[in-house]
Amino acid sequence: MELKGQFRCIFFDADDTLWENERYFRAAEAKFIELLADYTTPEGVQDMLWRKQEDNIPLFGYGSKTYMIGMTDAALELCGGSLTEEIYYGIKNIITELAFHELQIIEGVKETLEALQGKYELIVATKGDLPEQMAKFRKSGLAHYFHHCEVMENKDEKNWLEVAAKHNLHPEEILMIGNSVKSDIAPVVNIGGWAIHVPHEVVWVHEMMDMPQSDRIIEVKKITEILDYLL
Repeated sequence: MELKGQFRCIFFDADDTLWENERYFRAAEAKFIELLADYTTPEGVQDMLWRKQEDNIPLFGYGSKTYMIGMTDAALELCGGSLTEEIYYGIKNIITELAFHELQIIEGVKETLEALQGKYELIVATKGDLPEQMAKFRKSGLAHYFHHCEVMENKDEKNWLEVAAKHNLHPEEILMIGNSVKSDIAPVVNIGGWAIHVPHEVVWVHEMMDMPQSDRIIEVKKITEILDYLL
């Protein structure tokens, strides 16, 4: 399937599509499990953390702040409502490392953007905390490839329709590149758009879902392969 010439804009997900993200949260999770090893099983810590994250997302949205609050809430419940000095400072150290980790661009991203620049209007479409996502965008060194960066509270059909209208696009004129079936692929296809799925080896548990069936979805193995369809 060739998509060349069909689209004016191409939207790119950010976390785990342009740069590494989830692997840092998994590393933080592993340290948190080790920190609370005396209180319950590894599975018990992980389950509690995931449940607290799920509880907090509707309140605080997506982003590391919600993860940090969830980690503290999980520790308080597992520790009986109070934290020892060791647990408190252990959580603080984990959160600090997570907040200031190095931003690593995924292999093939720069050459892909270089090849597409000037041929399409490239736009980042991500979700989460606005200041946090914009800080990563600026830190990435990729900003000069893009016309704009959209940061949504959530990547659902409603928000995708708003983004389409903002950029004077009909839904069928959206082409989204991303790793998350739940956020990048399914909602875009549901409103009539197109999507290219670029998988990442690590997927956040809250982003897991089955791939929908559609002839407007293309699946590739790595990001450079999208050029075969667009150039």
